[in-house]
Amino acid sequence: MSVELARVDERLIHGQVMTAWVERFWIQRIVLVDDELAQDEFMKQVLAMSAPAGVTVDVKTARAAAEELEADGGEHLLLLFKEIRSALALVKAGYRMKELNIGNVGGAPGRSAITREVYVSEEEKAMLRELQAAQVEVYIQKLPQDSRVTLFDKL
Repeated sequence: MSVELARVDERLIHGQVMTAWVERFWIQRIVLVDDELAQDEFMKQVLAMSAPAGVTVDVKTARAAAEELEADGGEHLLLLFKEIRSALALVKAGYRMKELNIGNVGGAPGRSAITREVYVSEEEKAMLRELQAAQVEVYIQKLPQDSRVTLFDKL
């Protein structure tokens, strides 16, 4: 499998933003990594129906995704995370992630703005630093045509 993009977006599979990334990388399959959602059969069905035409969706735990991603294949994948903690869990489960796109993490109590679309708490900043220590390049980029912004330039 070829992971074309790993992205944190709490909106998950949604409209024009997701379609732009799917088209940009010719995504054939979305692997959503979330330990909690992997146990929710109803949400798995909803997410599968939300995908662009021709794209399959699998929802996996971090451990199951790490094991599967070691297999070799020609499929173009998008790794999708609802939360930063799930991306870190995948790395801790043994997957060697090269890059992580932070697309949308909304405002909430305890979070401060990094950009208009990205808000993080102190706990999430620590998680991002762990990812950086694991040699993951973390950047912010809403749409494919937007410029990449190195996350650590904003922290």
